Amino acid sequence: MIALCKLLILFIGIVILLSRKWNLGLVLLLASVVVGLLFAYPIPEIGRDIFWATVDLLTLRLAIAVVLIMVLAELLRQNKKDSQSTQGAGLAGMVESLQALIPNGRIVIAALPALVGLLPMVGGAMFSAPMVDEVGDQMGVSGERKTFVNYWFRHIWEPIFPVYPSMLLAAALLGLTPTQLAMAAWPLTVAAVAGGVLFGLIGLPRPTSSNLSPVPRSQSLRTLVTSIWPIVLVITLSLSLPIDERFTLILSLLLTIGLMILIEHIPFRNLETILREHIPWKTVVVIFGALIFQRVLENSGAVLAISDALTDLHIPLAVILFAVPFISGLLTGLMAASFSIGFPVVLPLVMKGGAVAPEWGVWLLVGGFVGSMLSPVHLCLALTRVYFKAEWGAVYRLIVPAALLMMATAAVILSLS
Repeated sequence: MIALCKLLILFIGIVILLSRKWNLGLVLLLASVVVGLLFAYPIPEIGRDIFWATVDLLTLRLAIAVVLIMVLAELLRQNKKDSQSTQGAGLAGMVESLQALIPNGRIVIAALPALVGLLPMVGGAMFSAPMVDEVGDQMGVSGERKTFVNYWFRHIWEPIFPVYPSMLLAAALLGLTPTQLAMAAWPLTVAAVAGGVLFGLIGLPRPTSSNLSPVPRSQSLRTLVTSIWPIVLVITLSLSLPIDERFTLILSLLLTIGLMILIEHIPFRNLETILREHIPWKTVVVIFGALIFQRVLENSGAVLAISDALTDLHIPLAVILFAVPFISGLLTGLMAASFSIGFPVVLPLVMKGGAVAPEWGVWLLVGGFVGSMLSPVHLCLALTRVYFKAEWGAVYRLIVPAALLMMATAAVILSLS
C-alpha cells in the first residue's frame, strides 16, 4: 500500500506540472529523481542511471531516428509542386491524390496514420502528423481531434502485427507463437478501429468540394505513386535491409532522404534550414526524459514494488493480471516495457505447461497496450500533442472511451473462454 501511495503522489505531481505547461522531458527528469528518493534509491545511483540512460545506444538511436523522421516529413511538406503534374508533389500531392481517389476525408485522415503504422518505430506518429495536419486543416478539425486520430490509428496494428518487436516479445513471454497470439488478439484491432471511428471520425466535417482536385483518377493514382514512394521505401528498407535490426530504420531514413534530395533536386542548404528552424527540439528532450525515467523506475524497484503491493491486497486474479502490465505501461509509455516488466511478475499465476491460455494472453496484452496508450510519456502521444498544440484534457476525453472499448472486448473474450 505504501508503494501505491508513493506512485500516486508522483503521478499527481506529474499531472500538476504538465497542466502548468512544463516541458514533458524536464518533468520526467525531475520525476526520475523523485521516484528514486521515494524508493530509497541512493542519489549517486540516480545520477549514474541518468548518465547511462543519456548516452545509451537505444536513447541516441531513438533520438536520431525521430529527428530524421521529422526531417523527411518536412521535406515532404516543402516539396509542393511537380512540374509534370497539375497536382502537388510530396506531402501535398499525397494528400491531394488520396482525396481525389477517396473523396471521403474521414477515410483519408484515418488511412494516413494507419498506413504509416505498418512501420514499427518509436515516435512514428510524427511521420504521419504533417499529412493528418494537412487534411485536418481542410476539414476544420481541432488540434485535439487531429492528435487522437493520428495517435490512435497509428497503433491499431500493434496487438496483431508480428513485425512489431513488442508483439514478438509478448508472444515469447506468454509461451505462444506470434500466429497464435494474433489469432487470439485480432478482435482487439477490430475494437481499436471501431473506437477510432466512433470517437475520432464520426462528427468530422467533410472538406468542401473546392478543396478536392478536379483531375482524372488515373492522374491522381500516378501522383499518389510518385509522391508516396519515400514512405514506401522507408518501410521496405526497414523490413529488408540485411543489417543489425537496431540500425535498419536509421539507415533506411538516411538512404531515403538522400535519394529524395537527388531525385527532387533539393538544395543541401534546405537541410540546414530544416534542422535550425523546423525541428521542434524540445520533442527530442522528451525521448531522453522518458528513457531516463524508465531506467530509474526499473533499477529503483518501483514497478516491482507496486506489483507486489497489488498481489498482497488479495484482489481478484483478473484485476491483478490487467493492473500490473497496465501500470508498467502507464509508467513507461512503452509497449515493450509494459510486457517485459509486467508480464514476468504475474505469469506464474496463470502459466501452465510453459504457456498461457490465449484468452489470458489477450487480457494481459490489452492491459499493457491500454496502459501505454494512456501514458502521458508515450512518445507518439507526447510528440504529436506538442505538434498539434493540443490540450491534454480534450485529448484524453477521446482516448479513454476508445481504450475502454478495447478493454471490454478483451473482457468478453476472457468471459467466453
